[in-house]
Amino acid sequence: MGELLTEPDSLSRYLPEFEWDDINEGHLLDSHGVTVYEAESCFGQPNTRKRSGDRLLMLGKTDDDRMLFLVYVQKPDGTVRVISGRDMTAGERATYRRDAR
Repeated sequence: MGELLTEPDSLSRYLPEFEWDDINEGHLLDSHGVTVYEAESCFGQPNTRKRSGDRLLMLGKTDDDRMLFLVYVQKPDGTVRVISGRDMTAGERATYRRDAR
């Protein structure tokens, strides 16, 4: 059986490394009101992922239960670069909830 998470930041051991710069960080916040912390926290509670070319799409929930749609790439070394993120549409929320069962 897996290890129990007892420390608040112990989840970070299971999250990928992230690559941020002023461009992708600013785009998320200014265009969509999504913070770096919110985007990263979705990787702790992802539900639905699929590929669109070289980009990955994710439906995930933040630590504060905000439901986000993220577009990202994962580099060969596993590092994740979030390209875009926004609140889920009603249809995406339904898909997330259905897949969470």
